[in-house]
Amino acid sequence: MKNNHNLLEVPNINSKDSLYKKLIYNVEDFFLNDDSELSKEFEHLCICSGGTTSSCAKNGLITLDLRKNYNKIHLERETNIVTIGGGVIMGDLMNYLEKHNRSFPIGLSKLPGAGYILTGGVSPLSRSYGLAIDNIESIKGFLGNGTFISLQKNQISRDKQLIWEAIKGAAPFFSIITEIGLRTIQSYPIQIIEGFINSNELSEIIKLSEGFPENISLQWIYAKKIYIYIVAEFKDDLEKEGIKENLLTLKKFSTLEQKFYGNLNEINFFAKELELFELNSNNHSEVISLLGEDLKNDVPIFIKYLNEIMDDKPNNSCYVASQQLGFKTKKLNHGSSFFVHRKSTWKPWIYASWKKNDLQEKEVVMDWMYKSWSKLKRFYPNIHLAQLHNHLNSHTEELQLAFGNRIEELKTLKNICDPQSILPPL
Repeated sequence: MKNNHNLLEVPNINSKDSLYKKLIYNVEDFFLNDDSELSKEFEHLCICSGGTTSSCAKNGLITLDLRKNYNKIHLERETNIVTIGGGVIMGDLMNYLEKHNRSFPIGLSKLPGAGYILTGGVSPLSRSYGLAIDNIESIKGFLGNGTFISLQKNQISRDKQLIWEAIKGAAPFFSIITEIGLRTIQSYPIQIIEGFINSNELSEIIKLSEGFPENISLQWIYAKKIYIYIVAEFKDDLEKEGIKENLLTLKKFSTLEQKFYGNLNEINFFAKELELFELNSNNHSEVISLLGEDLKNDVPIFIKYLNEIMDDKPNNSCYVASQQLGFKTKKLNHGSSFFVHRKSTWKPWIYASWKKNDLQEKEVVMDWMYKSWSKLKRFYPNIHLAQLHNHLNSHTEELQLAFGNRIEELKTLKNICDPQSILPPL
């Protein structure tokens, strides 16, 4: 792990200091302006597209902020395709679509922007509608070499096919996406079974969930306590009866409560009782997201390891959580995106947090994260690269585990589209 004290000097993209130091530019200014300030040496670009990248302004880097000039949302009613700017956050997208009785498979947090989509995009609705990348209809933006691109699904020339596939899962390494066209879906009522459980109950529920139909999905968070969300979408009466039959098996868990929501945007997936500090400006964090198939008979062993991990957590803001994939995520666009682990059923992630500027605590927390990852590799050997860790020693391993046998294709594309490595390195 690298200890670069300079990385802590400019912690927030919105700070006056980061503006004063000219660490932030608009896309057009960067590519089209001949200002000598832009020609000075820098490590690479950071792209700020949403609320989770607000701390990406750092010394040695230049940040392109998409949030101000690329925040428009427009729904074409004839096609039900929504076009969003690269700076639109998912919560704003869902608020907009709600007015038109439309939806989209967003994740558990409403804060991410286009990065959520372009790195895969796992949602409680993914089992029914696929990953976020599976719903991309068009893309506009710039390659790392400054070339403007405009791509439309089913109209991709042979020479652009690899770019189109790589954008779906690996875009941050070679392109800056300023506009995305997304296929939307009809919005249906959402039923949630949620509540606190113990680890033995989690073991039982995971076993049950691996037999769920596509319109039911399990999410859980193991922090100070364990909280679960079982998300069910009602499309019609016949489907409703099938869902009810599956949910009846959960009646024996007395702490679980049934709730109804109009759409995913109404749900707070991070219960206040968990006392998580994800949005705490006094904390810094790292996340490693994993991917793996059904646990099946390994569930008890997994729970044993999980309990050990949580018993050793260095502070109460560290946690392990998971989302359920399967069905459509295994079937859609197989081989036509750089999300290569289509057989995955689970996407757990390890969240490690420490107090800002406390390098000693950071070292302890990061050690916990890597030890936790090592224990979970047995069950989840692959990586979902939702966060870029080029500043960590684990970066090379994560790249290989994220892109598998397509990593060499990605490196070739990187050399063509971003020969000066302006964007994050591979």
